[in-house]
Amino acid sequence: MREMMPRRGAEHLLRRLPRHAFLLLRDLGRMADGQRVGLYLVGGVVRDLLLKRSNWDLDLTVEGDGIAFARLVAGRYGAGVALFERFSTARLTMSDGTKVDIASTRRESYADPAALPDVRPARLEEDLLRRDFTINAMAIELNGAHWGCLHDPYGGREDIKAKIVRVLHAKSFVDDPTRMFRAIRFAERFGFRLDATTHRLLKQAAETNIVAQLSGPRLANEIFMLLRERYPERALAALARLQLLRFLHPRLTYSRQARLLMTVLPRAISWWERQCPTKPIDRSLVWFMALLEGASSPTIIAAIAERLQLSTVQIRTLEWAGTHTGHASDTISGSNSLRPSQVYRLLKDMPNEAVVLAMAKTLLCHDRARVGRAGRRLVRFLTRDRQVLTTVNGEDLKQLGLRPGPQFKRILNRLLTERIDGTIKTAVEERALARRLVAASLRAGQVGATGNRSRSFRTGR
Repeated sequence: MREMMPRRGAEHLLRRLPRHAFLLLRDLGRMADGQRVGLYLVGGVVRDLLLKRSNWDLDLTVEGDGIAFARLVAGRYGAGVALFERFSTARLTMSDGTKVDIASTRRESYADPAALPDVRPARLEEDLLRRDFTINAMAIELNGAHWGCLHDPYGGREDIKAKIVRVLHAKSFVDDPTRMFRAIRFAERFGFRLDATTHRLLKQAAETNIVAQLSGPRLANEIFMLLRERYPERALAALARLQLLRFLHPRLTYSRQARLLMTVLPRAISWWERQCPTKPIDRSLVWFMALLEGASSPTIIAAIAERLQLSTVQIRTLEWAGTHTGHASDTISGSNSLRPSQVYRLLKDMPNEAVVLAMAKTLLCHDRARVGRAGRRLVRFLTRDRQVLTTVNGEDLKQLGLRPGPQFKRILNRLLTERIDGTIKTAVEERALARRLVAASLRAGQVGATGNRSRSFRTGR
C-alpha cells in the first residue's frame, strides 16, 4: 500500500529537516534516479518528522544495491565510509560530520530466537515489515517522480495519531528480544501505550528466558539507551513490573532505596552541571548506579558488570555504587570539624558519576544544614582542592638528603594536606616545612642521608 501525500504537504514534512540535510536528500534522490534505483528515508526520522520532534539521523534504504550506491555517494562527496556487507549496510561520514546510513532493502529471518538475522534482498514493503513497530515502519520516497511520497503499509501514521506502540507480527519479540526494551523505551518517550496485543505478546515473551540468550553488549546497549531517556525511572519501573531485571541478576530488585534515590537524582545531576559545566558525566551510568542500590553486595554488582561485558572504566565506576557512596555522603554532610584535606582524601579517587550519586544520597536526608555542608565541601573539592599540587617533589626531597622510601610518600602527603587546609600558602612555606620534615626523619634515623643537599633548594630557588 502506498499513501500519497500532496507534493506541497510532503515538501513541508521534509523541510522540517535542517536545510543542509534537505538539500543533501534532494541531491541523493537525483543520484538514485540516475542509477535507476529507489531511494527512501526510513525509520525513526520519519516517525519524528510526523511527531515534529528533532531527529536528524539520515537513515536511507535503497531498492537495489545499497553498498554500490553508498560507494557512489562516498566518491561524490569525499565521505568516509564503513561497510557491513553481511547486512548490506554502510555508514557514511560526510565532510561536515553528518552521518548517513545506507542499506539495501531486505528481508530478515532468524534461525534461533535472539540470534542475528539472515539477510536477503527484498522489496520496500518487506523491508518495512522486518522492523520493530509500525511507528518505525514508514518511508519517504526521495526519487524525483514521487519526491516526498509517504509509504506506510502497516498503519504507522494512524498509530502515531492514536499514540500506540504496535508490533508488526506475533513473533516480533521472539525473533529479537531487544524489542521488549525498545517497546518500553518508545512508550515512555512519547507518552504512548502498548496496544493490547503487543502488551500480551511482550508479557508472554518476558515470562520466558529468551532475554538470557542476548549477548552482554546487546543487552547493555538496550539498558543504557533506556537510561538516557528523559524519565529513566519510568522505564525502570516497567522493567521491574515485567520482571526483566532478573536478566541482569536473579537477585537484583528495584528496591525502595533505588526508587527514592531516583526522585532526587535529577536535582543532583543539575547541581553537577551547574558546578562543573565543562566536565560532562555519563548520566546513564549514574542512573544505573542508583538502580544497583537494589543489589545486596559488591559480588552481585561485579556479576552484573560481567554479564553486560562493561568497559573497564564503567566497572571501576560501578565499584563505588552502594556503601561507598553512602559512606561518603554521611561523612561530607556530617561533623563541622571535618577538614578540607579529609574531604580530599575521601573523594580524590571517586569517579565524577559517584560524586553525583553521593550528592543524591545527601539530598535524601532532608536536613538543610547537612545538605548545605555537603554541597559546600563538594564544591570546594571539585573547584579548588582537587587541583591543588605541591611545588616540592621527590627530586627535591633527595636533594635535601632523603633516600627514596616510604618517607617520601608520607612527607609529600603531609605537604599536600597542609596546602589544602591552608596552613601553608606559598612555595617558600612549603619548602621550609619540607626541610623540617626531612630533618626530623634523618634525626629519627628512619632513613639514611644521601649526602646530596642542593644549595639552590636551600636558598629557595
